[in-house]
Amino acid sequence: MEDRQKIFRGISIYADSEEKPDFAVLVEHDKINEISLFSILREQFPTAQVFDFPGFIYPAFFDSHLHLGELSYLLSSMNGERINSFFALVDTINNSKEDPLYIYNLSFNNLTIKEWQKLFNLPRKIFIQSKDEHSVFVTKVFIESTGIEIKEIEGGVLERHNGNFVGIFKDKAIDLVSTIKERKTSSQSIELALDYLLQRGIASVVNFDFSVLPVLMSLKSGGLLKVRIVQGIKKDFLKDAVKEGIKTNDGDKFLKFGPIKCFMDGSLGSKTAYMENGVPFQGVLTMDEDELNSIVQFANSNGIQVAVHAIGSGAVRIALNALGKYGRPEMRNRIEHLQFFDKECFKPLKLTPFIASMQPIHATSDFKIFRRIMGDYRFAYAWNTVLKANKMLAFGSDAPVEDASPILGINAAVKRLPLNESVPFQGEERISIEEAFKAYTVGSSYATFSESYVGELKKGYLADFVILEKSLFTDNINNSVLATILGGKIIWMK
Repeated sequence: MEDRQKIFRGISIYADSEEKPDFAVLVEHDKINEISLFSILREQFPTAQVFDFPGFIYPAFFDSHLHLGELSYLLSSMNGERINSFFALVDTINNSKEDPLYIYNLSFNNLTIKEWQKLFNLPRKIFIQSKDEHSVFVTKVFIESTGIEIKEIEGGVLERHNGNFVGIFKDKAIDLVSTIKERKTSSQSIELALDYLLQRGIASVVNFDFSVLPVLMSLKSGGLLKVRIVQGIKKDFLKDAVKEGIKTNDGDKFLKFGPIKCFMDGSLGSKTAYMENGVPFQGVLTMDEDELNSIVQFANSNGIQVAVHAIGSGAVRIALNALGKYGRPEMRNRIEHLQFFDKECFKPLKLTPFIASMQPIHATSDFKIFRRIMGDYRFAYAWNTVLKANKMLAFGSDAPVEDASPILGINAAVKRLPLNESVPFQGEERISIEEAFKAYTVGSSYATFSESYVGELKKGYLADFVILEKSLFTDNINNSVLATILGGKIIWMK
């Protein structure tokens, strides 16, 4: 049996400085057998294979909210994150020979409405997706080539200038151009996205792109699924899922079903987050309140967890009300993002059973647009307030909206220090490294009914762990991943 045992050596989470003795994790098959001082394990298992890393061993990170399909699109297409002006965008378009041309991660607020109108009339097939994924732009010639009818749609916005459409679709209006937006996803492009995650120490994720499920199943059957996937269920598939007997947590430890996702509103960047009383802007509801109530009741009664996308204070209030009145606590329902709320939400925040699935890096990356649109709005990205309401935090990245790195996320949660700023953004909402780390491990595993086998370094748990160059529990959390281990196998190494 000893030839199937491996010892991964390093300085563990339990030590807080490099001067402490080496700890090691003993792996038997794909599970953790023991955690102890390296010297003790070495004496007990002298013939075990030793992997010696000069770093710190932690449970692998678990991203509670990302989009694998969108991430694969970004990694195999043009990234517009650094395009910060109309002229830079035009140069990019002129220098590209791709037809059609797809650009992702562009900040739409860097262009004026008149500039979008000029782009709309370019004689090229161009598709551009905003950084927050709640707005897309499609040129007139691209729309006409597909025979799409431009019309108002409930819960959606068509951006106009002087009464003329400028090619921008927001929130549910994006459904009108779904045939242009949805591109074919290959095994190769998804594998590229999985490698991206492993490089950041992520071994488990909740994926909210339902369209890539066939590719994930194919990768799993071929033994090529290198990250554990909790697959979200598309709202439109709810009745079919119930009819087929699918429940949350069905599957195995590599690929299983997670929650159904419902969108209540849009986003800050697109100014479509639904704000209570229209302060500081109205936003848009993408779903009727009664519909959400019905979905929560129907899904939970059939064993399906619900994840409600709610960013604006009005959407958060509606989500809290629905989960409080119609949700079942044992289903561990979730609110995704939970970016803004007001004092009226305090009582339901404490009383409603739910898990707060939040993305700390939004607070620092959104800082400039937040100040411009929201001013001094108090309860924004309020992790500490949510913790004080006795809610479980499950952290993620919303990748590709943000970089998926949990190290960057922990840094944002602990410091709340936007780029080029010297004063923390609403410093009272900072949390400790321990709390942020727990949200990226134990919190995410609990939110997905996975807490019995991942999220901790513990005997009997799967041997999913990450080796970092430095300790997370020192002042310097600008860190790097040296290796990611999945089920006792080194899947990625720097």
